[in-house]
Amino acid sequence: MAKKKNEEVVLVEEQFVEQTNTEKNKKQKIKISKKTKKSIKVKKQKEKKNFKLAIKEFPIKIVKELNKIKWSGWDNLKKKYIIVLLFMIFFAILFFCIGLGIEALFRLINVY
Repeated sequence: MAKKKNEEVVLVEEQFVEQTNTEKNKKQKIKISKKTKKSIKVKKQKEKKNFKLAIKEFPIKIVKELNKIKWSGWDNLKKKYIIVLLFMIFFAILFFCIGLGIEALFRLINVY
């Protein structure tokens, strides 16, 4: 009987030691500081892409994105179109005048 009691005592002590070890491990996991969490870098696993599914969903995604676009109204487009045309005409006249001025300067100094 003494042996059984000793074995039971030993078993109880082993279980107690295991419980205290697991409690320490749990406490250690909780006590990780913010600095160490920042220093630990864990790579995120990339999910495998299903290319057939991506090709099938591509037109659907495009249609959804096009529906999100807010197109300008006709009045707004007319105003912008006129502004662009006026700037193009202005710069065409400006560069034409600069060209005439450079030509007159070259004639004055007898370059050609």
